[in-house]
Amino acid sequence: MNESKRLSISMSTRELVLGWLYVPLQLVFLAPLLQFLFRFMNWPMNTPARVVWFNGIFWAMNFLVTILVYHRFLGRSLVQIRKRFVGFVEAVVLGLVMYRAMGWFISLCVRFLQPVYQNINDRSIADMARVNPTVILIGTVLLVPIAEECIFRGLIFRGIFQKSRLAAYIISTILFAFLHVYGYIGTYPATDLFIHTLSYLPAGIALGWAYEKADTIMAPVLMHTIINAVAFSVLV
Repeated sequence: MNESKRLSISMSTRELVLGWLYVPLQLVFLAPLLQFLFRFMNWPMNTPARVVWFNGIFWAMNFLVTILVYHRFLGRSLVQIRKRFVGFVEAVVLGLVMYRAMGWFISLCVRFLQPVYQNINDRSIADMARVNPTVILIGTVLLVPIAEECIFRGLIFRGIFQKSRLAAYIISTILFAFLHVYGYIGTYPATDLFIHTLSYLPAGIALGWAYEKADTIMAPVLMHTIINAVAFSVLV
């Protein structure tokens, strides 16, 4: 397989530089900055409604930065759908099947390790959805998939894929899982965090596979949207 042809749509130097500069800003500084702004506006996060709006603004800012930084990459990726529509649909459908199959296996392992375990992130999303389902729906189903896929599949997976296909899957999947865990470090036991990490491995692998097969970032974006929409409907 010629890897350069399998992932033919590349990011420009500008997109790569700005993308890598923004990732640490997002992970380390964006949340504290928003907390400072909330305090400055005299909006302490002491109510569930303000926690919901904090997360909604966080997702919206990530989405806007993603569009500003990666709009050309996203535009070329949309054009690719028209060129390879059948392959695009096939990648999304088979990717979802792969995700469900691996998710079923992981759920068996999780039940064996901790029979009463509930996904930490799902529990948090469900609590916020009861307060304001509209903000959570827009955030998790429309805003989050594009922002996360541009980073984990477009920036990280594709960048590593050019040198090592296996490493691309391993590193992007682990980092994707870590994104959904690091905010809970120090709050939950290490065992819960380990199990929580396991629950995100199927998505990381399946999303990477769909990206590789379809040769457009829009395949994992659509997959991610469907996964989050189904999860939201179940939670709510």
